[in-house]
Amino acid sequence: QKYFADFTRGFFDGDGTVYIYRVNGSPQIKAGFISASLSFITALNKQLCQNLHIPTKTIHKNIDKRKKSINTYSIYFYIDDCEKLFRLMYKKGVSLCLSRKYQKFLKWKNKNKRPYIKQNYPSKIGWQLNKGRVTNF
Repeated sequence: QKYFADFTRGFFDGDGTVYIYRVNGSPQIKAGFISASLSFITALNKQLCQNLHIPTKTIHKNIDKRKKSINTYSIYFYIDDCEKLFRLMYKKGVSLCLSRKYQKFLKWKNKNKRPYIKQNYPSKIGWQLNKGRVTNF
């Protein structure tokens, strides 16, 4: 537990992804992890979400359409959960990380975002615009 944030950051730097995109003109952020081991991604999902105080994420099977086989498994975080992940991985004093991924999070942090209220929709994003609330890191 003592080194879990560092382990997560290291795994993210190697087998993680983060990017900013737009939905209906509004910027969104998505971060995720990928692994060839279902048991590993399941355990990571459980431990990570427990540390972030969020429900566990859906594990996606990534199928190679050419071979018709399951090659990898992934979990994804959006908006608020992404911001919690950022705070866990890049707490104060962190100097060892992959700069390009860290910079994506910083770009998101400094982006002028439209406010929203998170909803528990079955969709990937699950949000509804609302002028009364703004989320910050």
